[in-house]
Amino acid sequence: MSMQHAQLFEKIRPAIDTKIEEFKYYQYNTITAEELWRFCVEKKWRKKDVEQLHLYEIVATVFNVSPSDIVSFNQVEFLQKDNWFADINAEELQFLLGPTKH
Repeated sequence: MSMQHAQLFEKIRPAIDTKIEEFKYYQYNTITAEELWRFCVEKKWRKKDVEQLHLYEIVATVFNVSPSDIVSFNQVEFLQKDNWFADINAEELQFLLGPTKH
């Protein structure tokens, strides 16, 4: 997290904490403030300069995030980054993915 992002995170921390408490009310106890912030930065504002956004826009975005948004984001990120075939060699991979010979 850049210094500007860290300062902005701390500035709107009360809004983030409020949203995390809402998640906990709905039994989403594992979502953290940092995870919510990372979701906003990497998904909601990925094409924007966060430092140029108005404070009300940032807070509105945080308040509009749903738990399912974060869960979906994490699932996609996990599937994109995971190397599913790390533990097998090239021969095994060819056997699994290659055409079958009858």
